[in-house]
Amino acid sequence: MRNEKLMGYVLHAKPYQEKRAIYQLFSLEYGLMQGVGVRSIPSFVPLELFVTGKSALKTFAQIQPSADFAMLSVVGRVQYALLYMNEVLLRLLAIENACPMLWQVYHNEVQSLRTLGKKVCIDNDEMKASLRRFERALFDELGVAIDCHRDGLGVPIKPDAYYRFVPELGFVLVSSTLIHQAKHDGKRVGRLAYLGADLLRMGQADADVLIYHEKLDEFGQLQRDVMDYLLDYKPLHSRKLWQQSLMYQNSQPID
Repeated sequence: MRNEKLMGYVLHAKPYQEKRAIYQLFSLEYGLMQGVGVRSIPSFVPLELFVTGKSALKTFAQIQPSADFAMLSVVGRVQYALLYMNEVLLRLLAIENACPMLWQVYHNEVQSLRTLGKKVCIDNDEMKASLRRFERALFDELGVAIDCHRDGLGVPIKPDAYYRFVPELGFVLVSSTLIHQAKHDGKRVGRLAYLGADLLRMGQADADVLIYHEKLDEFGQLQRDVMDYLLDYKPLHSRKLWQQSLMYQNSQPID
């Protein structure tokens, strides 16, 4: 490609030579890309740029924020949520594999979180719901969408039954011998038991976003199990930063 115009977000940057940096960019047109550009390009801001190069390491030029975007700094809890989104994209996406639907969800949730960060009192539930929507889109892109209507054997979920979640299998009846077999085989079994009626309700969240708030705790645990499996149970730096920030806040004296 030569001087091809792109729209994207910087996910990560590291210094390279005196005045340049190597960037991991999440682009609308090509998905995850790596390239060299001038230093100090902002994160969490939609960028317009031109890309040139045939190798995996491209050259990024004429980089500037989208004309209709207000430049505001991102601080506090929202910053950790945005860092989390960037980190899982870097860990799980293949290079130069276009995923425009996921990019659009990421773009929408970045804007939602930035708007949320402007408020004096941040709504933690809204922040969590934003992350859950992003994760669902990521799972869809990776081909591991959660089916809340059928169990791991393809049988319709029963409203009055309880299920545990096994990432490799899906939902499994609590009374099923598959639970014991999964543990015997070294598979991780979700800690929560989900009522079938709740799962069926959660399966409607794409049509009714309010369900993310209604079942926020259930979505949080379920999608944490899927994300940990995709990451091969390796820790995320953004989660560590978030936990450290909570410890710091709790240690501060109350006036």
